[in-house]
Amino acid sequence: MAAEQKRQAVCDKYATIIGRNIYNQDLRNYCFKKYKDGNYYSDCSSSICLSYQEAGYGFGNLNTAGIYTSSKLITIDAKITAGIPDISLLRKGDMLEFAGTDASRPLKIGHVEMYYGNGIICGHGSGTPSYKDIVAYCKSRYNSLASGGWRKGLVCVRRYIQDDAQPIPDPVKLSGWNEEPDGWRFYLGNSGEPVRNAWYMDSDGKWYWFDGAGIMISNKWYMYNSEWYYMGADGAMVKGLQTIDGKWYYLDKNGKMSTEPVTLTPDQDGALQYPGLKA
Repeated sequence: MAAEQKRQAVCDKYATIIGRNIYNQDLRNYCFKKYKDGNYYSDCSSSICLSYQEAGYGFGNLNTAGIYTSSKLITIDAKITAGIPDISLLRKGDMLEFAGTDASRPLKIGHVEMYYGNGIICGHGSGTPSYKDIVAYCKSRYNSLASGGWRKGLVCVRRYIQDDAQPIPDPVKLSGWNEEPDGWRFYLGNSGEPVRNAWYMDSDGKWYWFDGAGIMISNKWYMYNSEWYYMGADGAMVKGLQTIDGKWYYLDKNGKMSTEPVTLTPDQDGALQYPGLKA
């Protein structure tokens, strides 16, 4: 089987856990097998390692530091500039290792995401696995500082499945945003499949939600993990003080609807401010 087909198989396995698994480091082995409570669990590194294993190309269920130190993987010259790699040098399945908060780890590595193809990465943060725009996410990490003062940006890219002598080119498939009779969809370029039942952070840094049919939700309230969010007219998750259906709501910096009292404070010009959005 060609390297590109192997990489695609890994990406296809990862796609099955998007929006499904629950973050838990202690139960990280239950990525593709149900725990006794009926749920699936994983963390950022096990979600990737076990996707490789499920596809038939396992190299061990390593943590983020183990992915860096393993002799089974190589570090590629990704030409990282201001936290952003040269995307043309990446391959599906490549592991992007980011600095975290623990200075004792090699290169301070504390998080990993996997390249999904066509400028999209997939990874498992504290919520459930999701897709993100690689440039927007790398910028966000690069501009975020750990408590120790260092940037939490990309430090290296690791690869397990190496190139064939003559790589097979990607087939032409739908990619990116596409307006259709039933609404907007966002297609993952490496598979031609739309994002379904999952959040997606676009290149503008805004979050969008797509239903089971892959249709972007807009002008609608949506409950996720017991929290209410409102998707605006353009489909993007709204934040701040909003008037919706004639009523006022406050949605915090993460888009969650506040059910607690909100204090508005006038600034020096008399304009009302809600500092919680800036925190």
